[in-house]
Amino acid sequence: MGHEDDQDGTGSREERVDHQSLFQALPTPVLVLDSALVIVETNEAYLTATMRRRGELVGRPLFAAFPDNPDDPSASGVRMWGASLQRVLSERVTDVMAIQKYDIPRPGGGFDTRYWAPINAPVFGPDGELRWILHRTEDVTAYVRSRRGEAAPAQDLTAELRARTEQAAAEVFARRELQQRNETLHALLDSLDTAVVGCDTTGRLVLFNEGARRLFGDVIADGVPIGHWTQLRWLFHPDGRRMRGEDVPLVRALRGEQVRDAEIMVWAPAAPRRFFRVNGRPVNGPPGLAAVVALHEVTAHRHAARYKECELEISRLTGRPDPPDEVLSDIVEVIGRTAGWVAVELWLVDDVAQVLRRATGWTEPGFDLPSPAPGPLLPGQGLAGRAWQNSEPVWAADLPADPVAAPPTGDRGPLLAALATPVPSGTAILAVLVCYSDTAEIPDDARTAIMTGVGAHIGEFLARRRAERLTTELDQSRDEYIALVGHELRTPLTSVQAYTEMMLEEPDLTAEQRSMLEVVQRNTDALRGIVVKLLDVAGMRSGHIDMHPQPMDLAPVVHAAVEAARIISTAPVSIDANTPPAAPLHGDPARLRHALDELLSNALTWATPGSTVGVNLHTDAHALTLAVSNTGSRIPADERDRLFDMFFRSDSARHGGIPGTGLGLTIARTIVEQHGGTLSVSEPGEAATTFTIRLPIHQPAPAPDPEQNDGRADGNFETTDTPFA
Repeated sequence: MGHEDDQDGTGSREERVDHQSLFQALPTPVLVLDSALVIVETNEAYLTATMRRRGELVGRPLFAAFPDNPDDPSASGVRMWGASLQRVLSERVTDVMAIQKYDIPRPGGGFDTRYWAPINAPVFGPDGELRWILHRTEDVTAYVRSRRGEAAPAQDLTAELRARTEQAAAEVFARRELQQRNETLHALLDSLDTAVVGCDTTGRLVLFNEGARRLFGDVIADGVPIGHWTQLRWLFHPDGRRMRGEDVPLVRALRGEQVRDAEIMVWAPAAPRRFFRVNGRPVNGPPGLAAVVALHEVTAHRHAARYKECELEISRLTGRPDPPDEVLSDIVEVIGRTAGWVAVELWLVDDVAQVLRRATGWTEPGFDLPSPAPGPLLPGQGLAGRAWQNSEPVWAADLPADPVAAPPTGDRGPLLAALATPVPSGTAILAVLVCYSDTAEIPDDARTAIMTGVGAHIGEFLARRRAERLTTELDQSRDEYIALVGHELRTPLTSVQAYTEMMLEEPDLTAEQRSMLEVVQRNTDALRGIVVKLLDVAGMRSGHIDMHPQPMDLAPVVHAAVEAARIISTAPVSIDANTPPAAPLHGDPARLRHALDELLSNALTWATPGSTVGVNLHTDAHALTLAVSNTGSRIPADERDRLFDMFFRSDSARHGGIPGTGLGLTIARTIVEQHGGTLSVSEPGEAATTFTIRLPIHQPAPAPDPEQNDGRADGNFETTDTPFA
């Protein structure tokens, strides 16, 4: 140590330390290695302990200077020492080794058996890079031999040796305990599926487990301080925003903050986005460790939640009455935004041409849909064609290298992976949904299953809309046909009726001729009644029939209908009417009477002889309820849902010789619905068959578009009509 005057002339003196002299004077053996494990320096204590000269060591590779004893097949010194040094190089942490048997060469030849207690520690340069490794060791040979009961030379058993032996014994026990704890800690950390990362006060990593190595491999290997990770496009907020240095959970813990359930996204180059829930805290115990965090992956849970949200939104969209093209466009966008794809496209199957045509698509800003192939896709062509042909999902984990996916779909730009999911309806494929990612993907069974469910939702929507379109077209065609046939029949029937009446007025007709003409007249009247009903049904369903709603009282209408039914009925059945004194509402009296006549006719036809048909009218502040019931044959469960269908006649009616056309209940329900009400039938298991009309008291809203009416209701029995004579 020396002194020199300060150059400012104040007379103060500054101590200057001769570090080289201090290093050589250390009583503990120390060896200095560079990162290539070449010896760059050694102190006198180390030369004495190993019986070597400085020139024999400095500049030589470590294990060339200290090889294993070739005469000892169990020698493991090079392997154990090398493993410890590699841990220092890779993990940049101090490694305390257990006691090692490492023989050293004698100056005169051969090897001397020695036991050592070494420690290897990293030394960093000003730039933060690992520059050297300090290897400090203690010769504990005498201690080991004494523990084994080996005799030591008398000249060695001095008081100084005993003292050093006792000191070494204490240090060995401490080293062994520390080594065991370190090994247990490393084994425990490496067994976790959670990534654990710790840093020192400068933000440099000093602790990490196997999970962290798999997650941040390159960054950890390069020794990048945690504060610089955000500059490498690694850490993001869950919504995709770049995470600033002060937001990094480990940096927050280093500042003294307790981190609880922080969410981050790790997005390594060319790798899928992964999401983690992070917990961390500052550490005040072990030297060199200032903060630690644990990262538990929640990517699968997050994807499941997002896909569930996607399915719920799709369910909402498919319930909208908007045009199918608009709904499909919105569905594709929802899939992209909520399920985490950067581009989505939907290909529809052309049933006639048996090809796929791209119907709609969506991309995140900054991305484009793949350039389509010239013309539609054939079965097996491209990802969509392959999924269509195989009727199962198809992954392309590496689009540029996929021999099937790449050629027919042209340029894919930055899109690197895709999943094509067929959209089924039963065994038929109606469309194919193709979702793209801008990162390489590993085919995932969970995501495949979820996207299959999404495809099923879309398939159900397409099938339903197709069925609705066909039903509307069928209903429209049927109504047009009925109207056409009705008009075409009514003209000749009018002529037949007129000429029949004229012929019946002839005075010289024989009795037989008059009887035949009366049969013609009755059948013509019956046929004209059927034609009028057909025209009524067609007109009501298309909205082309006149309705005359007005303030009215339903009670007298009910009593008039009941009296008329009693007069014309030939069945041994009574009718019991129960109504309030008045039942005001807004409706068409003639049309409501017509509906009630049809229900009464149906009830009288099917009522058990000797029973009573009940007619009950109830009213409240908002609606009227009119029920017509009978205790006749029960409605078969398999016929209940078809009762209000046009022309439907039950097996009992057809095989029992009961005349009718199957139009009465259709007309009754249509009239009720034109008034904003409902007509329903009781459940098959009930004792009585009851048809119930519910009508709003006040003027109802305009009736729905009849083209949206599918011609179905809640069930029923068909009414009868006047039979031919």
